[in-house]
Amino acid sequence: MVLRNVSLFAAAVLLAGASCQTMAKGPQLKSGMNRSAVSFGYWSTTADAPTGPDVDTDSVMLGVTHGYFVTNAVEVGGQIAYNSSDTGATETTSWVLAALGRWYFSNGSSLYPFLQGEIGLGNVDNGTSDDDLIRYGIGIGVMQFITASTALDAILKYQADSYDKSDVDVTGFHVELTYSVFW
Repeated sequence: MVLRNVSLFAAAVLLAGASCQTMAKGPQLKSGMNRSAVSFGYWSTTADAPTGPDVDTDSVMLGVTHGYFVTNAVEVGGQIAYNSSDTGATETTSWVLAALGRWYFSNGSSLYPFLQGEIGLGNVDNGTSDDDLIRYGIGIGVMQFITASTALDAILKYQADSYDKSDVDVTGFHVELTYSVFW
């Protein structure tokens, strides 16, 4: 419950800050550009346990991303993400190193819709044991330029974590807000 309230508060602050800015037409996306970003995310999931009942989990994520535009509409890059989860009385932390790709749809304004896909490897620790994981996700989002070189992104993605040792799969929808700088 605390994670959900923190996530909603952070989303409200980001959206309020964005609405106070005069939206600017961003640069024309082109091959050779770079995008560096900081992300904050929230997801509520259900873990399909191999034995026993399914478990509901609330998680928050903080990530750092760098991408490179290989064409005017396609960006490839990587992300390092730190996750903190509450499952009942258990707190779990994890980190993931992921490769990602984005495909932007230009509409001639400061608003750019996009599709994103990602796959990554990581490790999770719940205090008594640790486990390796594979993460993959696909989502749809929108990027709004707030100055000529900065933008806010919002993405809704389906994300899944598959754990190696415990044979658990965690799936759910993930909401992520990102502040991006283009150079």
